[in-house]
Amino acid sequence: MPTITGPILDSSGRPANGILRVRASRPFDIGAGHVTQAIGVATVRDGIPYATSGIWWLPTTPDGVFLELEQDLDGEQVSRFSLTVPEVQTLSYSELLFNRGAGAGGANPYWWDLTGGLEFPPTAVDGDLGYDTETGEYWRYDR
Repeated sequence: MPTITGPILDSSGRPANGILRVRASRPFDIGAGHVTQAIGVATVRDGIPYATSGIWWLPTTPDGVFLELEQDLDGEQVSRFSLTVPEVQTLSYSELLFNRGAGAGGANPYWWDLTGGLEFPPTAVDGDLGYDTETGEYWRYDR
């Protein structure tokens, strides 16, 4: 269960403040117990995410499960992300949002193989690209 670290910054590069909410796409089990679909909340203070008990951590998601994250920072527009959580010790918030497996990834577009008419997976983020190797067509993911 990785600890999620900051800093989380606003558009001017200053530490952000607000709330992060997560909900599992479906219930699942981990060693510490049963994870429900109840909303989990982290408070962001001066760019650092905290849970009520202190450090914010998230359970590693098994195959087929993703977390829906709502980012409500500094009273601005709420952003939503679908993400998976790898089995690592720590993840920066950026690595969490753009996780492409084992915590690797970044905000740059990710190419998904959609050959045969498959849909983008729930972990796709706005700007990702899909392609079909048979037709040569490609698509941009926009929620």
